[in-house]
Amino acid sequence: MKVLLRFLMALGLAGSLAPVTAQPAAPGQKKTPAVSSWWAVFNDTLLDSLEQAGLQHNLDLQVMMARVEEARARVDVAKSYLYPSVRLSPYVARQSLSPNRPVTVTMQEGQVLDRFSLQTYQVPLDVSYEVDLWQRIRHQVKTSRQVKEATEAELQAAALSVSSEIARQYFLLRSIDTELSVLLRGIGLRDSTLQIAAARYQAGLVNLMDVQRAETEVASARVQLEGLSRSRREIELSLAVLLGAQPGDIRIPAGQLPAVLPAVPAVSAPDMVLRRPDLVQSERLMAAAATQVKSNKAALLPRVNLLGSAGLLSRNISPILSTSSGTYLVGASVSLPVFEGFRNKSNIVIAQTQVDAASSAYQQRLLTAVQEVETAAANLEMLSRQVLVQQQALQSARKTRLYARELYVKGLTSFLEAIDAERTALELERQAVNLKGQQAIYTIALIKALGGSW
Repeated sequence: MKVLLRFLMALGLAGSLAPVTAQPAAPGQKKTPAVSSWWAVFNDTLLDSLEQAGLQHNLDLQVMMARVEEARARVDVAKSYLYPSVRLSPYVARQSLSPNRPVTVTMQEGQVLDRFSLQTYQVPLDVSYEVDLWQRIRHQVKTSRQVKEATEAELQAAALSVSSEIARQYFLLRSIDTELSVLLRGIGLRDSTLQIAAARYQAGLVNLMDVQRAETEVASARVQLEGLSRSRREIELSLAVLLGAQPGDIRIPAGQLPAVLPAVPAVSAPDMVLRRPDLVQSERLMAAAATQVKSNKAALLPRVNLLGSAGLLSRNISPILSTSSGTYLVGASVSLPVFEGFRNKSNIVIAQTQVDAASSAYQQRLLTAVQEVETAAANLEMLSRQVLVQQQALQSARKTRLYARELYVKGLTSFLEAIDAERTALELERQAVNLKGQQAIYTIALIKALGGSW
C-alpha cells in the first residue's frame, strides 16, 4: 500500500479524489481530458485515484491531446484566409546593364552609354485579399472546424477506452484477490483434513494412503495459489502501463470485490448510443466530408482578388522619405479555371466518395454500438440468473462438506468422499467469485457501450 501511495503522491493525486475535469495545466503539468467520472458509481477511492492517474499520464491520451491541439490550430490557419494578407517588403537593388542590351540609354548630349547602372530603393506595403464570393474559404473553415470536433470526440472515445480498461483490469485484480482468499481458506481446510488423516493413521484407523492423498490435495491447492499470484502480478504490470508508469513501479494492495455492484438502468440502446464519443466522431467526419464537397465545387467558379500596394520608391537613398517618392498601386484580378487537367472535377469526385465512405462507417459503427449495448445487457441478465442457481448449488455443497467431514472424523465414510466434498465446495466457491467478477466486467462493458453515462 505504501508503494502505491508513493506513486500516487508522485503524480500529485494522493488525497485528491474529486471528479476529473479539464483545467488549464500549470507549467510542467500534464493536461487531463474532460470526461465523465462514471467509475464513481463503484464507490472505490483507490479506483478513483487510479483513474485520475491514468487520464493524466496515459501516453496514448497524451498523443491524442496533441492531435486535438493540432486540429484547433488548423482551424485558425483556415480562418486566416478570410482576412487580407499584408506584407512589408523593403527592397534595395543595384543593376548593371550590359552594353549589348536591346534598349540603349542616350544622354542629352547625344552620347550613348555603353554600360549603365540602375539603383533602386523601395519600401512597399503590399495588400492582397480574396473576395469569398462563393464561400469556398468559409467552407474550408467549416471543414477544419468539423474535423477539429471529430478529433475532440476521438479524444473522448480514447479517454473512455482507457478509463474502462483501467476499471476492467482493476476488477480482474479484485476478482483474483477474492479468489485467493477463498483458496487460502480452502488450503486451511485441507491442512486440517491432513491433520485429521494423520491422527487417524497414527491411531491405526486408516492406512497411509489417506495421509498421502491429503498431502496431494494441499500441494495441488498451493500450486493453484501460485498460478493466481502470477496472474495477479501480470495484471499489476498491465495497470502500470495504462497509468503511464514503469511496469515495476506500482503494487496494488489486496482487496475484495464489492459486496454490491451498481445497477445500470435499462435504457433504449439506439437512443443512448448516439451520444457515444466514437459515434460523434464518425458523424463529424461525415459532416466534414460533405462540407469539403461544397468547397471543391466552389473551386470551379471564378476567384476575385483585390490588390493594393503603397510605399516609397527612389533611385537614391537620400530622398526616399520625401513626398515625391510616394507610389501606390490599386487593382483587382479575376481568375477563372478554364482547363486544369480535370483536377477540380476529380477533387469533387474524391470528396463525394469520402462522404459515402464516412456515411457507411457511421452506420457500421452505430450497429456495432447497439450490438455492444445489447450484448452487455444480455450477459448481465443471464449472469444474474446464473448466480442465483450457483448460490443454491454452493449452499448445498457447503452442507455436504460439513456433513462428509463429520462422518470422516467418526469413521463413517471414506477419505475419498470427504475430500471430494471439500473439492466440490471449493470449486463452487471459486466459481461464485468468478461469476461476480464477470458481473463487474460486464457492468463496465455496458457503461462503456453507453458512452460512459446514461
